[in-house]
Parts: sequence; structure tokens; C-alpha cells
Amino acid sequence: MTMPYHIDQSGKIEDTNRLTIVAFANGKAKSLKISGTEKQKLVSAIRALDYPKKTFIFRIFAGLIFLLIRNEKIAEIVIDEEYPGHEATIKNLLLHLFRKSNKQPPNIIFMEIGKRSLAHKIAWDAFRNKKRVDIVVKSGNVLELFYK
Repeated sequence: MTMPYHIDQSGKIEDTNRLTIVAFANGKAKSLKISGTEKQKLVSAIRALDYPKKTFIFRIFAGLIFLLIRNEKIAEIVIDEEYPGHEATIKNLLLHLFRKSNKQPPNIIFMEIGKRSLAHKIAWDAFRNKKRVDIVVKSGNVLELFYK
């Protein structure tokens, strides 16, 4: 049985004046970042495409997670509870992205990961510029996932 990948975020998506880091860890670790400027472009574009204003956050979060893990062989992910009450929306968006790209989706679980998690440490270190990120995401990378 393989260990699940823990996924954590530093810097909320809705804080568009600062960067967001999404990272995973399970022995192996990887992180991505999107700048505040790129998030602002993304939010404007998604709002212009006429989606309900509140869902853009979950759409972006799911898109960032997908970009982080899409090329990994993962059986299960445990996502930190960043947006309580919206887990079903985030999970459905992730499943949609996996189906759309003809990839097998992992089992998706939401629970509090905690500050001791390696995923939290990686995300936090990258957020504070103490660790380089593996992937830098532009607004177009997320937009093309949903609107192409």
C-alpha cells in the first residue's frame, strides 16, 4: 500500500496581493507557485467568463492541485481543509480535470493535515522564499484547463 500524498497551500488564493504556493509530500515533494499578479489576471478572466463569483476560488485551487499532480502516479491524495464546506465542489472540479485529460484520478480525501506535515513545511518554506518551487504557474495555465 502506498502512502497518500498530502497537499497543502500557503497564501490563500483570494489574497490576490500575494503569492500562493501549493505543495505535496509523501517522501517525494513538489511545489508550485502563482504570483499575486497572475492570480489577479486569473480572477478577472474567470469573472469575465461569467461564473458565479464565489466559485472562482475553488476552480483556481483545483486547477493548481491538478497542475501539481497531473504527471505523478498517485493512488490517493489528502488535501488540507483550506475551504471547509466546499470539499465536494473542489473534488468534483478535480475529477472533471482528470477525466478531461484522460487520466486516472486518485482517491481524494480532505482532512486537516496540520503544521507538522512535510507538505505544510514545503509550502511554507517556498512561501517565505526559503525553498525554490518546482513549477511556476501563469494565469493562462489554469484558464486553459477549464476553458479549452
